[in-house]
Amino acid sequence: MSLVDVKGVNLVPGFLACPFSGTYALNTTMDAAGELCGSVLEIPKTGNISKIGFRTGTVTVSDTLKISLQTVDEATGRPTGTLIHADAYGTQAGLAANTTYWVSLQNDVAVTRGDIVAPVVEFNSYVAGNLRITRSIGNSGFENFPYVFEYVGSVWTFSSSPPNFGIEYDDGVIEPINITLPAVLALTPSWDTNDNPDRRGLRFSVPYNCRLSGIFALIYLPADANIEIYDSDGTTIIPDGTISMDANLAGSAGAKPIVKILTTPIELTKDTFYRIVLHPTTGTNINLYVLDVTNDGANEAMNAIDGGVNFHYTTCHGSPSVEGNWTQTATKRPLIGIMIDQLESADYPMVGNVRDGTDYNNATQEGTLDLPAVTDVEKSVKFDNETKTGTFKEPGVANVAEGVKYGAGDTEFTGTFVRNAITGAVVVGQSTAGTVEGD
Repeated sequence: MSLVDVKGVNLVPGFLACPFSGTYALNTTMDAAGELCGSVLEIPKTGNISKIGFRTGTVTVSDTLKISLQTVDEATGRPTGTLIHADAYGTQAGLAANTTYWVSLQNDVAVTRGDIVAPVVEFNSYVAGNLRITRSIGNSGFENFPYVFEYVGSVWTFSSSPPNFGIEYDDGVIEPINITLPAVLALTPSWDTNDNPDRRGLRFSVPYNCRLSGIFALIYLPADANIEIYDSDGTTIIPDGTISMDANLAGSAGAKPIVKILTTPIELTKDTFYRIVLHPTTGTNINLYVLDVTNDGANEAMNAIDGGVNFHYTTCHGSPSVEGNWTQTATKRPLIGIMIDQLESADYPMVGNVRDGTDYNNATQEGTLDLPAVTDVEKSVKFDNETKTGTFKEPGVANVAEGVKYGAGDTEFTGTFVRNAITGAVVVGQSTAGTVEGD
């Protein structure tokens, strides 16, 4: 692959790379009429919202809640109490503790990308409720928008922690909202080298070729441990993919982000799964911080968190011998991420060879397209550019139509490529010794 520097590093997943000081729930206790909590956020997509997601903490006495989308007072930053539409609310009774709910609105409500709205949780008609709502996930307070609020005891309070609410559209998608978590549960698993499983961490893939230059993770490290980076086979640790972490080399105790560079950066292949796991090397517990998402039925709320379902939790006990030794949990996300310092170049091959599987669909390009005169055009390459000619090796075909694919049994032959010289897979003036497939 051809990689170019990105002049620094890209951190993936995005805002989860910010300086979290821990993953813990910030709750609002509601036990009186008129009390409420919620968030102010920006609508990410034009469409119709069908559900709002929220999560309970402790429920001492259940009471029916009303969940709504309200307009926002720009002078105060508070919800106005006015619904964005008459149908923009739903109710939830029979509340259980520590449970995520996706509440259907009275009818789907149209919204426009960029609208500023407030999901609000309050009592529908207070009777005797005494319960807690997880309004946000605690961190070091790094953003001013979106934000969360509560109104308890006749006092408004605002917080800059990531809101813990979600919205679902009528197409069934729980849509990502920047710096917002879709009603997650914060976990802090702890383990040592003697526990089962002894390796816990992140399974991930990215949709582009790139180079991995480092790792970041939110962990509590009172004892030594290793980071292990496993190749796509699930059994091989990538060369120089074991990073030792010394508990004595820390600025302070407690949960803090740790950043480690790789002495030998690793080239990652797009759409290929790799693993980054923590492996304690002593009998003292370490902690990894994890987000746990409860999906709404078949819908994947994890897709509303940076990285989507392709970044999820993985565990194994002992050194793996087969891929099947690993267990994946697609609804959990460890706070581990990757540092990328090179991405694949998108330059068209004016002077280089066309690669396997590359699609070209650009407008008229100045200059001469240097198709590979001394290298075979590889299987499955498609050409869909404006008229170009050049000399290169083709599998027994002098003149071929755009979009023609060549099978594995092709033979080599030097000819001239002429766009749209023939139709479909019919060969003009020469037979093929291989397989020619028309698009």
